[in-house]
Amino acid sequence: MDKGWNATTRYAVLFALAAGSIWLLYTARPLIGPLVVSALLAFILNPVVGWLCSRTRLSHGMAVGLVYTLFAVIIVAIPIVATPYLVNQLRGFSDALTWVLDTVAVLFSRSFSFAGISIAPTDWVANIDQFIADTVTAFARNAPNILGVFTENMVWVLLTMVTLFYLLKDGNRLVNGVLQLAPPHVRPEWKRLVSEIDRACAAFLRGQLLLMAIVGVLAAIGGTAIGLPGAVILGVLAGLLDVVPSLGPTVAGGIAVLVALVLGSSHLALSNGTFGLIVAGLYFLVQQAENIWLRPQIMSHNLRLHPGIIFVGVIGALAVQGILAALLIVPIMASCAILARYIHAKLVDQPPWPEDPSSD
Repeated sequence: MDKGWNATTRYAVLFALAAGSIWLLYTARPLIGPLVVSALLAFILNPVVGWLCSRTRLSHGMAVGLVYTLFAVIIVAIPIVATPYLVNQLRGFSDALTWVLDTVAVLFSRSFSFAGISIAPTDWVANIDQFIADTVTAFARNAPNILGVFTENMVWVLLTMVTLFYLLKDGNRLVNGVLQLAPPHVRPEWKRLVSEIDRACAAFLRGQLLLMAIVGVLAAIGGTAIGLPGAVILGVLAGLLDVVPSLGPTVAGGIAVLVALVLGSSHLALSNGTFGLIVAGLYFLVQQAENIWLRPQIMSHNLRLHPGIIFVGVIGALAVQGILAALLIVPIMASCAILARYIHAKLVDQPPWPEDPSSD
């Protein structure tokens, strides 16, 4: 009769599995970014699949195929539709910037002296011409590298989309399979734990993406209404930077104010200084509307994390790992907080939740 593994064998197997997992993660670390993006997209789109299955007679597979196809069409259509408008925005921004550079060139076309040092205009012209020539040469020299980077990025996009499809199709089955590894007597608690973590992550990720979209649209519409050059581009920038609470919108507003002070309004008869104040007021109102009304309403205080902890975590993640880490750090901290409360409840022999389901 098989007596099973003894304690030493079990610990040895667990250690070997942990070491193998760490080695696998280290070896496959270039894949982590695309896989994380796929998981995020699947997490966001999975409720749409569930809604289709509950409201229609579509099977899960057909709902996944429909949602995936629509998402792919939207991803392809957005740049096709937006590119002409963005090109016009960039063209107008480029024309205004050219005017500024020409004005600066005229300003420095005269010799001047400061503290006994005389600077001739030919020095400025020569330096600018040399800078432009060096930039064009460097771009031409690195064109093959740029093509290689583009090809590599397309491979990562393909990997992300393929992984997204299979996560949408079999993600729930994967989670249930992992839960089946738990001992039967703790399986209901672990399933509730996963449900709580899923709820917290959903509250943040979907809420944050919605906030980024709202802030970007408000900044773009407001900037266009008052004649801010490149308003749409600056609005997109404001939406992207909103991933960093407080600091991101401040940086986006500072860039918009700088553009307003240098280029002025395209259709308001105001001085650049006055227009800069108007742009500052616009971005301040957008930020206050987000902080006072939008963020509390959308997030619904479900994360149970202090705003100071969120701010420090996001800034630290952004400095160390970039935008993707800044987007992930808050749901990770919320998940760790839920896990810590669960462990604490088990250590002090208390129920982890007010009402634990006896079975599921």
